[in-house]
Amino acid sequence: MTDAAELDQGSRRRGTLVGALIVSLSILVTAWAGIELTRGTGRIAVIWLANAVMLAAVLKRPRSEWPILLAMGYGANVLANLVTGDDVVTAALLSMCNSIEVVLSVTLLSGLTSERDFRRPKPMFLLTLIALGPASFVTAILASSILLVLHGTDFSTVFMTWYAADALGLVTLTPMLLLVGSSDLADLVHPAMRRRLALVTVVLVAALGAVFLQSSMPLLFLAFPAIVFATFMLGFAGASLAVLLTSGVALWTVLHGMGPISLMQDDLRLQLTALQIFTVALALTGTAVAILLGERDLLSAALIQAPDFRFIKNLNSEFVSVNRAVALHAGFKRPSELVGKSDFDLTDTARARLLRSEEREVMNRGDVVTDQAELVPDADGNELWFETSKVALVSRTGRVIGLAGTTRDITNRRAMEVELEQSRDRIALVLSEMADGMAVVSADGYIVLCNEHYRTLFPLTGKYRVPGAFMPKILAASKEMGEQIDFDPSQIMDILHHGGNEEVHLLDGTWLQIRARPGSNGSCTMLVSDITKMKRTEINMRALTAQLGILATTDALTGLLNRRALDEQLDREIARCKRNRVPISLLMIDIDHFKAFNDLYGHPAGDLCLQRVAAALKKVTKRPGDLVTRYGGEEIAIVLPETDEAGALVLAEQLRLAVKGLAIEHEGSDMGTVSVSAGLASLVHDGVANTAKVLIQRADQALYIAKGTGRDKVMGWSNVLREQQTLATGS
Repeated sequence: MTDAAELDQGSRRRGTLVGALIVSLSILVTAWAGIELTRGTGRIAVIWLANAVMLAAVLKRPRSEWPILLAMGYGANVLANLVTGDDVVTAALLSMCNSIEVVLSVTLLSGLTSERDFRRPKPMFLLTLIALGPASFVTAILASSILLVLHGTDFSTVFMTWYAADALGLVTLTPMLLLVGSSDLADLVHPAMRRRLALVTVVLVAALGAVFLQSSMPLLFLAFPAIVFATFMLGFAGASLAVLLTSGVALWTVLHGMGPISLMQDDLRLQLTALQIFTVALALTGTAVAILLGERDLLSAALIQAPDFRFIKNLNSEFVSVNRAVALHAGFKRPSELVGKSDFDLTDTARARLLRSEEREVMNRGDVVTDQAELVPDADGNELWFETSKVALVSRTGRVIGLAGTTRDITNRRAMEVELEQSRDRIALVLSEMADGMAVVSADGYIVLCNEHYRTLFPLTGKYRVPGAFMPKILAASKEMGEQIDFDPSQIMDILHHGGNEEVHLLDGTWLQIRARPGSNGSCTMLVSDITKMKRTEINMRALTAQLGILATTDALTGLLNRRALDEQLDREIARCKRNRVPISLLMIDIDHFKAFNDLYGHPAGDLCLQRVAAALKKVTKRPGDLVTRYGGEEIAIVLPETDEAGALVLAEQLRLAVKGLAIEHEGSDMGTVSVSAGLASLVHDGVANTAKVLIQRADQALYIAKGTGRDKVMGWSNVLREQQTLATGS
């Protein structure tokens, strides 16, 4: 192991230890506070937050860090119980119940879904079910049984208290800790959000004052609009802030006999139960609205910021949503200014009617129109070409509810196509003006007349091509002498009888075009042209076409193949390796902390960095069959046909060291210089893992683990799989 690798590994271990210490301290504080809080409520636990903190920490960190997090969290729980007066056995067993609750939650969640984006509905819904169901229920039974055996406490009382407090903590705090990240908190204090934050604060204070600072009217329902308003204005962070603030105020007022919950009968247990139900409802409302808004904002950003023209229309062909490109093209500053308008507001009546008719036909058929080209002159009379795809939008019940479309400017591409077509026409014109060889052959196959140029075009049989000569005999002699390459005399005679065109390749490299036109008397007029120059031009044109194809599949900045080339060639390479029963590997390489590099040194320096890294990777990847592509942004994908994982690991390490050897200064990186992380996966065609999608997913997962465990390293997917299997077996 190199010194740099040892330092990197040591840095990762220190980071893991520091994170575990912070988590354990948080668990200690929340556990102690939870136990102390019960002293003022007759030992009734309102909410247990320690398990929520531990569960969120485990779900946010890599599996490799779970053991130390669980161990230190268990120790913090034990210490909190000891500090608050429990004996060692009781503290150890109750803390074990808390750890079992976290492990059970993580195990069930991992078994039910592989998603870890808790801003998506599915994992958050499963987490809520697990928290309200088996996780809290099982551990409540264990804890009640332990306290019954050790101290003779009432089983049902302990069970209800434990279950309600733990379930409430997992349902309320865990989602907030999972959803709210550093970026959300940074957004919360961003200058652009100050007015919103101030407005939300005013609304929350007013709502909480109206609800909880009086005990005459049951106005708890007013808290929910305030929660929804905070979520709409501030997103996930706003929902968390509002729920925590409202829950804290509600708890304080209950303990001091204030607020609408105190209107219930004078039973603190019943009031605390009502508070728990109210807090769960608040948390679920805020979380659900935040998740839905998050998905909406993501889709909205994708639509608005796309470079192509994207739009959505209703059944009346009126714009419901458009992106920034459409608005700017139509002469508007904001996309919202186009909402409610139609093509009649943007173009002439005839074209608007045509577009509306086409769109209604698409919606009536529930059909898709793809890549429809259209010529649209601009205000200055310049011809602009656009390519549009449209699809009818269908509801879950099968009813057409609108239309979505994408339009892209293909003016440059169209100009290139026209130029190529004009080039072909010019070549044909030049050929038509050339002095051709000419011969007339009678119906019975004899040359009637021919010009001198016709004879000079055939170097070996030209002297025999004279009037009166028998054409089948001349063709047989030409074949015997090898004058023509891949020559079939019967095919030429067939052309003479029926007419047609044929290209002939002579042994000396000359290309001839034979054009035969039958006459009414059975004779045939034959024109023979030297098309050698044309054939060479055609070859050059093919080369130009190939070059254009290369340009279309080449990244302009790095000179590497682009994502389109990867998509086109990866499936072919996988199919070839599958036929030959040989492995294929894929490397996904990402420049570490590249955003920080751009922020520090500027985008021109970032472009230069990308170019140098790409050149270094290309230099190391020497085999002709290997494919180095720019996958997107600072990510590079390398396809390695006929390479197993062991060989790919060796090459990946060489690539990592090559980039390291560039010694590009990077003050925003812990390493001090630019480094890369690599994830790789190999397909051996076992009948299951044999698609490009699987290969990319595995390599990307390995890359994610490599970056998540410290960066500047190489991670194979099989290692990730073994770790997952080990953890699954251990749990």
